[in-house]
Amino acid sequence: MLSRSVRLICASGLALGMHAAYAQEVAKESIQRVEITGSSIKRIAAEASLPVQSFSQKDIQRSGVTSVTDFIQQLPVMQGFTVAADSVGGGGGGITTASIHDVGEAYTLVLLNGRRMAPATSGTTIDINSIPLSAVERIEVLTDGASALYGADAIAGVVNFILKKGAAPLQIDAKYSKPQSPGAKDKTVSISKGFGDIDEDGYSVFLAASHQETERLKGFQRDFAKTGIINFNDPVTGKPLQFFNGSSRSIPPNVTIRYKDAANANKSVNVNPYLQINGKCPARHVDLGDGQCTFDYTSSVEIAPEIQRDSFYGSGSIKLGNSGFKAFTDVSLNDSHVYANIAAYPAEFSLAKGTPLFNKYVAPYLTAAQLAGMTSATVKYRLQDLGGRAYDYQSKTTHIVAGIDGNAFGWDVNGAFTFSENKSPTNYVGGFPLADKFNAALSNGSIDPFPYALGEMPSAMKDALKGTQYVGNYSNTEIKMKGFDVHGSHDLFTLPAGKSQIAVGADYRTTSYSEKGNAAVSHSEILFDDDQASFDYKRSNSGAFSEVLVPVMKDLEITGSLRYDRVSKLTDNLKGGNTGNDQSATTYKISTRYQPVKSLLFRAAYGTGFKAASMKEIGQPQADFGVTGGTYNCPLSAANGLANHPLAQYCDTRGQLEVFKGGNADLKPEKSKQYSFGMVFEPAGGFSAKLDFWNVEIRDAVTSVSESLIASQPNKYLSLYTTKTKASTGIKSLAIILAPINIGRQENQGIDYDLMYRSKIGDGKLTARLAGTYMLKSRYTTPGTSDQWETSLNEYGSDDKVSFRNVLKASGTYEIGAFTHTLTANYRNGYKDKHHDIDNCAVNTNDAAQDCVDVQLQIPSYTTLDFQTQYKVMQNFELTAGINNLADRTPPLSLRNTGSHQLGYDPRYASAVGRTFYLSGSYKF
Repeated sequence: MLSRSVRLICASGLALGMHAAYAQEVAKESIQRVEITGSSIKRIAAEASLPVQSFSQKDIQRSGVTSVTDFIQQLPVMQGFTVAADSVGGGGGGITTASIHDVGEAYTLVLLNGRRMAPATSGTTIDINSIPLSAVERIEVLTDGASALYGADAIAGVVNFILKKGAAPLQIDAKYSKPQSPGAKDKTVSISKGFGDIDEDGYSVFLAASHQETERLKGFQRDFAKTGIINFNDPVTGKPLQFFNGSSRSIPPNVTIRYKDAANANKSVNVNPYLQINGKCPARHVDLGDGQCTFDYTSSVEIAPEIQRDSFYGSGSIKLGNSGFKAFTDVSLNDSHVYANIAAYPAEFSLAKGTPLFNKYVAPYLTAAQLAGMTSATVKYRLQDLGGRAYDYQSKTTHIVAGIDGNAFGWDVNGAFTFSENKSPTNYVGGFPLADKFNAALSNGSIDPFPYALGEMPSAMKDALKGTQYVGNYSNTEIKMKGFDVHGSHDLFTLPAGKSQIAVGADYRTTSYSEKGNAAVSHSEILFDDDQASFDYKRSNSGAFSEVLVPVMKDLEITGSLRYDRVSKLTDNLKGGNTGNDQSATTYKISTRYQPVKSLLFRAAYGTGFKAASMKEIGQPQADFGVTGGTYNCPLSAANGLANHPLAQYCDTRGQLEVFKGGNADLKPEKSKQYSFGMVFEPAGGFSAKLDFWNVEIRDAVTSVSESLIASQPNKYLSLYTTKTKASTGIKSLAIILAPINIGRQENQGIDYDLMYRSKIGDGKLTARLAGTYMLKSRYTTPGTSDQWETSLNEYGSDDKVSFRNVLKASGTYEIGAFTHTLTANYRNGYKDKHHDIDNCAVNTNDAAQDCVDVQLQIPSYTTLDFQTQYKVMQNFELTAGINNLADRTPPLSLRNTGSHQLGYDPRYASAVGRTFYLSGSYKF
């Protein structure tokens, strides 16, 4: 019904997108020349030759969000970003990102006041959580890539956060939001004040500070996310089926015994003593008939982490006498903690033949031949009584810019020095046992894990187990960026149609990235852990550009730009020497703007891009990366013709595969071509429409083969298989390598639209908007090939992602007297879920036969409604109340089993929070 309602809005023309026509409003109020995102030439603010979506403070307030992440990731042009839930076992590491048009977060350049910040990774990806929402004046999104001004690596486009400046009253803002269901409460408070007017007083200062606390949301607090045992009916036959993605590391533990048979062949058998003694597996476990109890780890994970964030922002400027210049500085500080809990520690350790525990719990269930030929016994234990693995992903960012801006000899000049730093320690809050303490407790009998199901372990033994854990710092990542940039624009010559303008500029920066394990626990001191590799790399980026605007006719102008970029090889600050190669390229962009009449504008652009791989992609030493998110049958099997492969002997029964991750020093730079063309139509009557077609093509794109593709096509990716020896057991296990390669090509294509209608109704004013992106193409070549195309458009692809064809946001705002009411609809179309075939055997018939089946769900469309009312109590006091997800829409069922640890739905594409109420107030003194 909601989907039909949205389509009705579209058909009736009440349209509009959430994009604010900020540039047009400025043009009406002032004739001052300004710099528009995407160009270095100052001009009267108006629709330009490049598509820029601008969002004002009002747009942000009416969205009802509590963070920059929430606002950016709900924009229809954004797809393919990292969400907060990815920090729960999905490799997110506490960050959230922006990604324009699903081209990728690594190709989307995020700026603060038009300048780069220290990234959250070894590449250019920015953690947008580090940007204080309370200090944001407006957000500009350039949806056409490879800007000459900012860098040729902005292939997907640019997100520019423009923060507040200048005189402003003392303002206090507070907001409280609470879901109808438990968990995920949020509290935010901020204060700001601006002093001085640069024109009248010769100086200006603006200061802002904010504090945010977001409560964690646990899986068991939502019925659709509380278990990995999912019962459903076959969408084709209606037959009852079951999906389960569990772990063989259980509580009480499983034991895998490896032995040699009479023919001296390697064999293995699984034993779960609890199952043998009690005849059934304990609660939250499943008996799959392989001698093990498989743990439902989803029952103990989070949906979303706890967040605490403190931010400070200050800006200042001062006139430099009568020189025509002013000096300015921006300072942004952020200290955030993302507390994520995932399933309890999945330990493995050896159990020697003849020890008391072996004789009591394992030997009785082995045959004489198995016991005689035994070579090892590995205990696979889930330390649930120690509590979940608790991480504190801390991020301390410092961003300082100091520069000058002004006019001299007809040149508008702007230049600055930037120091930007991101310190990101990973701290263990609980749940990680030290190997020496654990083994000692096991040997002296203080811990006996075999007879006790969850909650049954005696208090004294539980205390002994908790006494083995490590709490403290685990590793430290530090990123520093230092650099300067300068650019200026000037009238070039006069033509009959107007003045031609030129801009030139240059920039230089060095970026260092270090990742070091804490010496106390970096050498396998934690049970079942591996040595943590340390590295410290540095490289420099330099560039120069020129941009020329030529008014060919009165209503036609053409802008051309040329840029040269050079990226140095990596300098190894730990070992000395260099890694990788110097890389450079010259790129260009040509754009045009044609406005035959006041109400109609046409625009088009074509350009090229260039991007070097990240420092980790080039130089990261191969290191342990845990285990796969999915559970797989042994890929090196007879069914795949690999039973005699040398690595096949390290395959156990169905389970998670070990994973390594490393770099590739031979990576080539990525290159791109992108073009766009569109129109802006603004007839009389309060209606406006923007329509832009865009296309991005990337060659030599850098990625790694996904775990599911490696597991499902082992013959093609046999070179990515190896073994991993765990220090805690000495046993070799089959492992895969996630290493970056230049896969070939990637193509994305679509249409952005933005419609708006304004009208007086009664004593009030109605503003109706519709904005969206319609994806026409999203495809990529199979990793390692240049001509075998795959797609993720409206289906779960081999890259473990979905590209949505249709994402839109429709809203209606009615302003009457002191009240402003806003209703917003967010729509995302349905798609084909991950395909589970019979060989994968992730889905079984829900009966005694437990036959493997072939299933691919069709995920329905997802629509949510938000409502908000703002009431201006008095001139300086405003209250806002709202409900997000008004209809309490729950996420649709998904059988995704890779990425973050949540199961039953996909947290990247649907919110698990549910109906949420919020109240906020703003008071100006």
